[in-house]
Amino acid sequence: MAETTAAQKTEKKNGIIRWLSFARGGRIPAFMLLMAALFLQISDPPFLSNFRDRIFDVYQQSQPREVQYPRPVAVIDIDENSLLNLGQWPWPRTYLAKLVKNATKSGAAVIGFDMLFAESDRLSPTEIAQNISRLPPEVKEQLASLPSFDDEFASEIGDSRVVLGISVSPESDGANNLGLDRIPSFAMLGQDPKKFLKNYPALIGNIDKLDEAAAGRGMISLDQDFDGIVRRIPLANQINGKIIPSLALDMLRVATGRNVIIQTNENGIVGFKVAGTLIPTDTRGRVWVKYAEYEPSLYVSALDVINGAIDDKAFEGKLVLVGTSAAGLKDLRASPLTSNLPGVEMHLQLLENVWTQSYLFRPEFIAIFEWIGTLFTGLALIILVPLAGARTTLGLLVFISVTAIGSSIYFFVYNSVLIDVSYTLAVSILVYITMVYSNYRGTEQERTRIRTAFAHYLSPELVKRLSASPDSLVLGGEEREMTFMFCDVREFTVISEGYKHNPQGLTHLINRFLTPMTGEILAHQGTIDKYMGDSIMAFWNAPLDNPLHPKDSADAALKMITRLAALNKELEAEAATEGRPFKALRVGIGLNTGVCIVGNLGSEQRFDYSVLGDPVNLASRLEGQTKEYGFSIIMGESTAQSIPDYAMIELDLIAVKGKEEAVKIFGLLGDEKHAQKAEFIDAKDAIEAFLKLYLEREWDSAEKKLVHIAGLNPRLEKFVKLYQDRIRRFRTSPPPENWDGVFRAEKK
Repeated sequence: MAETTAAQKTEKKNGIIRWLSFARGGRIPAFMLLMAALFLQISDPPFLSNFRDRIFDVYQQSQPREVQYPRPVAVIDIDENSLLNLGQWPWPRTYLAKLVKNATKSGAAVIGFDMLFAESDRLSPTEIAQNISRLPPEVKEQLASLPSFDDEFASEIGDSRVVLGISVSPESDGANNLGLDRIPSFAMLGQDPKKFLKNYPALIGNIDKLDEAAAGRGMISLDQDFDGIVRRIPLANQINGKIIPSLALDMLRVATGRNVIIQTNENGIVGFKVAGTLIPTDTRGRVWVKYAEYEPSLYVSALDVINGAIDDKAFEGKLVLVGTSAAGLKDLRASPLTSNLPGVEMHLQLLENVWTQSYLFRPEFIAIFEWIGTLFTGLALIILVPLAGARTTLGLLVFISVTAIGSSIYFFVYNSVLIDVSYTLAVSILVYITMVYSNYRGTEQERTRIRTAFAHYLSPELVKRLSASPDSLVLGGEEREMTFMFCDVREFTVISEGYKHNPQGLTHLINRFLTPMTGEILAHQGTIDKYMGDSIMAFWNAPLDNPLHPKDSADAALKMITRLAALNKELEAEAATEGRPFKALRVGIGLNTGVCIVGNLGSEQRFDYSVLGDPVNLASRLEGQTKEYGFSIIMGESTAQSIPDYAMIELDLIAVKGKEEAVKIFGLLGDEKHAQKAEFIDAKDAIEAFLKLYLEREWDSAEKKLVHIAGLNPRLEKFVKLYQDRIRRFRTSPPPENWDGVFRAEKK
């Protein structure tokens, strides 16, 4: 008995050891993460479904629906040109009567209006007679005897096959329910579909006169998703038990002359049958639209239709929609392919989907398979990562990812079926990361040791980079686009002569200058490469990525000028107090953007993190040109193109000393706000006009423009003098016939 008890205790102890061994490697937190993810996938919150929809948008963007010609649908567009020529909306309905008459004459099979006529025409003579109170009785009588515009419109509607738009309303207030009793009933195959359709309390319909003449009426309401994109369109909704068709569905009913059948099963709606053809939907009666690219050629201006300026067979056999693309009428929507589309485009796309039997499908059972995929992939990683190791299971994860993504793309391309694998892959990656993190805690401890050892010798960013990748402590570099800055104090020799008997004072002055300049560079994500006496060399976009490196460098340069002005005020006050002469510090800053080599450069015995390349040299040369043009900041064309909204002025086309290739250079004066100032705009326009005259060799006009520029701003004095000297030389020794305006600098 005692031996049995001891054996049981041993077995129990071994079982605990086996469990603890199995639980190692992060399996417990990974399993908890997987369970939470599976619960979230079942609940499917709005942010998750919205993310899934965005993935499906990418599919449609990569391969939109291929259109089939001839296109079965056309649009009569109330565009900006129509409003400009015929007046603001709403138009007199006599215009719309002409529109219907001419479209019918041109062969339109059915005309559908993507708009409401919920009130009588205010421009009709009878309405005018009632609305103008002080109108003479005889005038009122004459107006009342004239035909009603609504009667004319209704007459043309009755002579054609027109489907009017109606709108479901989420509130009863303001709704009129006009035409509700004229909506034809649906035939039903299977269970009652009403419990699956979205229910609204009321609708906004058209006035009885027009509704009675119409061949049909359908919803123009569109359901937008969380992000404002129309992806699914309901073919029907209901109002207190009455099923309401969409505009597209009722146009098809009128076009075919056949009743619509709603087919359902125990799970929901299967689809809508029109003339024996099934339009498949989701269980709530919605079609997931497969969009083709927006094609403006399908849109015919309403002005042309009303004026009869269209071909007699322009709409022959087509389903014709009447809508608007005018921005002022605010009927704009977004699709997965394009934002700011006319709302009528959604009805067009739906009609073409039905006509060509081109749909997107996402059956309800797909979500179950996606959930099972998440479960099995997660469990496989939880079991295998500690056993097979991170590298092997990474290969497994990559294989699963490629297979899943490839399958999803295959089903979309060849079957138009939407399968979301992004959530499964995201959860799998999180599980994998959790497991790997637990297995590599020792590596983090090693990185901490390296960080502590080198913190006193290198900059914090470089220490962080080195600790993340210790093997980077070798010679070599990488190629990347960067922005470079050279900053130098002008006339520093003259300043230093004033400190010939006080070298410590000069050192203190340099430190006071370099500290705020360095602070601004670092505050704007820059890296200090080196100090060269009174000069600073810095760069952006290394060692860390910075996609806004041209902007940050420009902001830093502008801030440096501001900080320098503040420093000069302090120095001037100190000089006045001490009774000594004051010499203001002035700097020149050169900025340039380009691709260079950055990395650990040097020898095997000693190397430094620095840059190498022609764009660096150009930035240095541009700094030297600041004293020639009288601008504190000069930048190359590549930098200027990255910040087009900043206050900058094109200065010249110059080949700096040591280079044959010419570059455009720009003087930077301020940020976007400065660019809106009137004085800057005047100076920029004047200089641009001057440069045009200069390049065209209009020397007299160019000199007059220079005099005007000199009067705009005293700071442009050097710029004006430089070009005046050039023009004087050109008058004596004209440039060659093939002169391209390039100035070849002789000074650095």
